[in-house]
Amino acid sequence: MKPKDLKSPLRWEERRPLIHDGVLFVPQYYQSHHEWVFPGWQSPEVFGRHAPIEVEYCSGNGAWIIEKAMAHPERNWLAVDLQFERVRKIWSKKHNFSLTNLFIVCGEAFTFSKYYVPDHSFEAIYINFPDPWPKEKHSTRRLLQEPFISEMARTSIPGSPLTIVTDDPTYTDQITTTILDHPSWETRFPPPHYVTEWENYGTSYFDSLWRERGLKIHYMQYLNKTGEAK
Repeated sequence: MKPKDLKSPLRWEERRPLIHDGVLFVPQYYQSHHEWVFPGWQSPEVFGRHAPIEVEYCSGNGAWIIEKAMAHPERNWLAVDLQFERVRKIWSKKHNFSLTNLFIVCGEAFTFSKYYVPDHSFEAIYINFPDPWPKEKHSTRRLLQEPFISEMARTSIPGSPLTIVTDDPTYTDQITTTILDHPSWETRFPPPHYVTEWENYGTSYFDSLWRERGLKIHYMQYLNKTGEAK
């Protein structure tokens, strides 16, 4: 399969939530998300079985989560990315490696979490190299803000980890402050609340790119204290 083999299933004027060929399409600029009924993780349209679910937001071209899904077939893996062209690349890899334990979401992370994910669904959440939106005028576009952090607390099980990876030191500080201000999360690491090496964590396009440019990678991990948004 090639990425171009995945076609968008709906025209813009017909946009609505839809599962098509192993991908859940969560439309943008759509006001009726609450009307769609999620079929459940065990549905044949989704994973078709009961197993622990681990989710990666900002999956990019899928290199990291494809590696994990191949290494851990006993677990279900969920890739979420907003851009259709990236989703196509993940979809292509999923089919070429015959990964029945990988499901894909084409949609915005916060919208998907808020309207489509049942409580306590995930045993682990990963966010690898989220866009830092470094200009202050774009700061409201950053993914890791209180509303999304609350949704991650609601959708993950008590005690489960949230792992975030970035090369941006300023964004590292902002993420740390925002998450530690939230009552549902506690850090796993002592100050400065990150480590710069993580054996066998896995690789991705941005991980390789920034390492080649000599940048330091920051690994943060937080634990869900309550499993409930506050």
